[in-house]
Amino acid sequence: MEFLNRIWNLSGRVVLIFALVQSTGCEPSDPNPGTGSDCEDVNEASVGFPELFRMYTGTPTEITVERYLTGVVASSDREGNIFGTIYIQDLAENPRSGIALKTDLVGSDALFPPGTRVRLWLPGLYLGLQDSGYALGTPREVFGNIFLDRLPALATAERLAPDCGDFEGIQPTAVRAESLDSTLVHTLVRIQDVEVDPEFKSRPFAETEEETLVPLLSCTGTRLGLVNSGYSEFRDEELPAGSGTATGILLGEAPEYRLLLRFASDLDMEAPACPDRYPPVSSDRLFISELADPDNETGARFLELYNAGDQPIDLKGWSLQRYTNSNPEPGNPFNLDGFRIEPGGTLVCTSNPETFEAVYGFSADAVLSSNGPADSNGDDNLVLIDPFGNRVDIFGVPGEDGSGTSHEFEDGGAFRRGEVFRANPEFNPGEWEIYNDSGGHGTEKRPLQAPEDFTPGSHNLNRGGKLHGDLPKDVKRRNRAVAAIWE
Repeated sequence: MEFLNRIWNLSGRVVLIFALVQSTGCEPSDPNPGTGSDCEDVNEASVGFPELFRMYTGTPTEITVERYLTGVVASSDREGNIFGTIYIQDLAENPRSGIALKTDLVGSDALFPPGTRVRLWLPGLYLGLQDSGYALGTPREVFGNIFLDRLPALATAERLAPDCGDFEGIQPTAVRAESLDSTLVHTLVRIQDVEVDPEFKSRPFAETEEETLVPLLSCTGTRLGLVNSGYSEFRDEELPAGSGTATGILLGEAPEYRLLLRFASDLDMEAPACPDRYPPVSSDRLFISELADPDNETGARFLELYNAGDQPIDLKGWSLQRYTNSNPEPGNPFNLDGFRIEPGGTLVCTSNPETFEAVYGFSADAVLSSNGPADSNGDDNLVLIDPFGNRVDIFGVPGEDGSGTSHEFEDGGAFRRGEVFRANPEFNPGEWEIYNDSGGHGTEKRPLQAPEDFTPGSHNLNRGGKLHGDLPKDVKRRNRAVAAIWE
């Protein structure tokens, strides 16, 4: 079916383009309410993306309000990799929302190239989901259930038109693979420092007449998929062997985001491969900075890493280990590939992301397994390992149960002192402030409560609400929510 839809004859395209030209414009006298209203009236009758999304009821929902949606075209079908959908985002730069318009319109790039500001007449369309983002289309019933289908080409021409004003152009949102989030779905992004999975390099973009998912890797190890059509003009070209940027429409959700290219040139990978650009590195400026076992909520446990250096640290090859109770052997390590910590920044790890966010008000950076390094009940021992297998930092004494020792933090927490700026492969209780429910051995008997007694994402804040030192200027967003409490 897809193949037949792509084989439009020339006369059909001419008729369609003629119809579109006739139905677009900004003349107040145009009788078509879908494309020809006065520009000022269109602005007054428009609906924002968030307001539109709130109309969704959980199943394909008919839009009844007589409103336009205005936005900027982010996609292109010129080289055939995108078919059956026009992606529209709210702004030409730094968009906050995007949506997919399902359509049978072929050759839309000739009328709506990327960056064209458009308006879409909404009543009668259905709002649903596609590729983990919102989508608009026409309803199709299958065994009593409503699904989104593509809007016929001429119906698209009646509803979609260039908006009044100058051509805006469009600027892809520059983002690293590990920083992708759901607000970017169905918008144009440019993912930095990525390469094709080495096993796929020099293979063709896609198998003929088949959609092909090509693994894409960031230089820090984060994985995503490249969606390539077997009908695209560049399907037989070889995938690049180097690294660089990948530009396209973001689809899906974490941890399985996918990127839909517009053009072959959207893969700009002229730099050397990632291992040549970013060889694994060790650093004694990366260390464990905070451990939490709150007395009031076990689901709010976490482990925090801190970069005390003046350079970013790529965690490719790094791992965390947990020695449970008195066990002399560690459990399965947690691989930190795909993460990067900026100078003065942190990496907050949890095993219970939903509870963590509910308690602390923001999402943790990494989700570890239950009974892992971020899920200690206060009597375990934790080790940070570099890419070369060396112990860089440690909390506790492997082989010794922490209960009743200088490294017990049961129902409390452990906080690296502010004057510590380097990791230590040997446990030194003097580098820590440790709280628990029993006291003794240099620890303080004081059970701690979440969230008020903890500072995930803000290593330099101590328990009393004062700074050990000046908070670095470039501490990331993870720090701001907690830092504001003490300002």
